[in-house]
Amino acid sequence: MTAPRLRFKEFSGAWVEKWFYEISDIKSGPFDSTLHEADYVLSDTPIISVEHLGEQGVVHQNLPLVSDDKARLKSYHLKEGDVVFSRVGSVDRSCLIRPKENGWLFSGRLLRVRLTNDNACPKFLNQNFKNDLVKYRVRSVAVGQTMASLNTEILKNFHLIFPPSKPEQTKIANFLTALDDKISLNQTQLNALKRYKKGLLQQLFV
Repeated sequence: MTAPRLRFKEFSGAWVEKWFYEISDIKSGPFDSTLHEADYVLSDTPIISVEHLGEQGVVHQNLPLVSDDKARLKSYHLKEGDVVFSRVGSVDRSCLIRPKENGWLFSGRLLRVRLTNDNACPKFLNQNFKNDLVKYRVRSVAVGQTMASLNTEILKNFHLIFPPSKPEQTKIANFLTALDDKISLNQTQLNALKRYKKGLLQQLFV
């Protein structure tokens, strides 16, 4: 395998190909037969779905809550470092599960990828899936004529190229995540300025 043109100078060596069935455990969310309308409650455990997959992370607005006191839902708990995918529709949408989402549940419209290889960095995996070329590859392997769809078998047979060492993966991921944080902060400031201007317009013009 080859190495990228841009690289942190302290690292060397060819990047390596890793297949998901070798480095991860993949699971689809609970379907209607497992999760019933009566399980949705006013206060308990949040469950995320496609609409909660934001560009900078899981969106915390309008989260449905599910009673997860039954053992049948325990295997659908998310852990920090999991990556969740849209299973239908916009199949190239994904998010990394952060500490604040640890223990939440994921819906039947999502797939969960959990790395099982200690030499693979979850943050690097998440950033890799933000790459337009990788997004295109994900869309190209989806099935369905009317609506794109992914399943566990498709993702198991998906592969990505990783740096040979976890420290290099981590440094790349941390650098890109810092950029994401700046983008998110600037977006928040921009939205605040827009609201401020809107308020001024309403007061300055009759």
